[in-house]
Amino acid sequence: MFSKEKWDELCEWLLLNQHTLSDEEKHYWVKHLSKSHEKMLEVWSEQLDLLDEVKEKLLHSAPLTFDKSLLDIPGISYFNLGLYEKALDELNMELRGDAHHARIYLYKGFSHLYMNDGEVTKESFLNTIHQSMDPLEKHFAFLGLGIYEGRGSNIEQAISYFEKAESLLFNPDVVYNLGICYLLLEMPEQALPYFKKVIDANEGDAEGYYWLGKCYFDSGDRTYGMETWYKAVQTFDSKELLLSLAVEFEEKEFFTCSLYCYERLHELGYDEATILHGIAWNYGLMDEREKSTEGFQQLLKDHPGDINAWISYLWLLIKWDEFSRIKEVKEKIHTLGLTHPLLTKMTNQMLT
Repeated sequence: MFSKEKWDELCEWLLLNQHTLSDEEKHYWVKHLSKSHEKMLEVWSEQLDLLDEVKEKLLHSAPLTFDKSLLDIPGISYFNLGLYEKALDELNMELRGDAHHARIYLYKGFSHLYMNDGEVTKESFLNTIHQSMDPLEKHFAFLGLGIYEGRGSNIEQAISYFEKAESLLFNPDVVYNLGICYLLLEMPEQALPYFKKVIDANEGDAEGYYWLGKCYFDSGDRTYGMETWYKAVQTFDSKELLLSLAVEFEEKEFFTCSLYCYERLHELGYDEATILHGIAWNYGLMDEREKSTEGFQQLLKDHPGDINAWISYLWLLIKWDEFSRIKEVKEKIHTLGLTHPLLTKMTNQMLT
C-alpha cells in the first residue's frame, strides 16, 4: 500500500544508495515512484472535488440539507462565503456560548479541511460524532473524516469512515468515493458495486460510467465493460471521457472503438492536433492505409512541428514497407530541423 510517508522514505533511500544501483534498477524505481506519485495526485484531486461537492450539499442539496435555524451564526455564514479563516475565528467564539456545539464542530472541521490544518480537522469531526444525535450531522462528520484520511493517503481508514457515512444515509458522493478508494488499492472487484450503485440510482455522470467500465474490464468481464463504455460514449459529450476512452480502447486493441471516440470529438467541434492524430493513427492500426496517410499528411501540413505525429506516421510507413515515403519523411524532418532520439533511430535503421 502506498502513502506519502513511504514515498518520501523511498525517495530518501534511493538518493542515498543510487551509486549501488544498476541503470536497469534505477529505471525501475523511477517508473515505480512516478506511478505512486500519480496515485497520490489522484487521491488529492478526487478528495478536493468531493470537498466542494460536500460544501454544495451543506448549503443547498435536499434532502442532505440542515434546517435553517443556525444560518444566522456568523461563523457558518463566513464558511458559506468561503472565508474559512474568519469562519474559524467566529466558530471558536460560538463554542464558548450556548450554540449547537455539534454543528459548530462540524463546520469547524470542514473549515480546517479546506485550510489543510492537520489533526485539528480530525478532532473537530470526532467532536461532532461524539456530541450529536443527528444522523445527518454524523453522516457529514464521517464524510469529512474520510476526505481527511484520503488526503493523507490512508486509504483503508478513509474507506472505514466512508462506509460509516454510507450506513447513516445514502449519498452518491460517498458511494462514488468508496469506489475510487478501492480502485486506488487496485481492488476493482470491490470497487465495482459502488460505481454500479451510483449509476443504478440515476446519479452517474461521465466519470462514473468510465470507472464502472474500467472495473468490469479489470475484473475480467469484457462484455459488461464494453457495454458500459459504449453507453457512456452514446450518452455523454464529455471531451475528457471521450479522450480517456479513446486511449483505453486503443490499448485494448479495439481500434474501431477508439476511432469512433476520436471522430465523435471531431464532430463535437474539437479539431486540435491530438484528436486528428488519433484519427489518422487508428486508421493506420486498422490498416486503412489511404485514410491514415491522408490524415497524417494533412495534420503534418497544418502542424509541421508535431514530433509525435511524425513518429507515429514514420512508424506506420516502416510497418508498411513504404520506402519511398520513408525517404520523403526523412528529408522533410531534416529540412524542418526536427530532432528526437526516436526519430533518428527509426530513420537510421531503415535508410543507411
